[in-house]
Amino acid sequence: MIAAALAQTHRSAFAGIGWPAADFERYLNDKTILIHGDNACFAVFRLARPEAEILTLATHPDAQGKGRAASMLRGALDVLTNTGIEAVFLDVADDNTAALALYARAGFAQFRTRRNYYANGASAICMKVAISPAHYPASGA
Repeated sequence: MIAAALAQTHRSAFAGIGWPAADFERYLNDKTILIHGDNACFAVFRLARPEAEILTLATHPDAQGKGRAASMLRGALDVLTNTGIEAVFLDVADDNTAALALYARAGFAQFRTRRNYYANGASAICMKVAISPAHYPASGA
């Protein structure tokens, strides 16, 4: 049930090309995966201590533009900081301006570009943020 709801949000957020429920079911049972958020806004992280990678971040269209993704991402980074993760990496399409802005506001910086990475010809912007307690203040601070 949770996997189906996550898959529905992912499909809605990514214009019908989201991941199937079976993928989320596998992730929910994988100890190297952290899914943070709720059915309307979530991120999937692969943990490889001391690093993590954002595999996807999805916000249902009805919840977009309300600060949900920024709040969820801050909370996720807080959780990761407290579990020994020191850096988080991600790839984002260069034409996804909303996601690029979200990640920049969260402190992510670009370190590489993968040209023509996606099927539609978009390039992947590779980003990273250091989240050690000394460098990333808790969202409640």
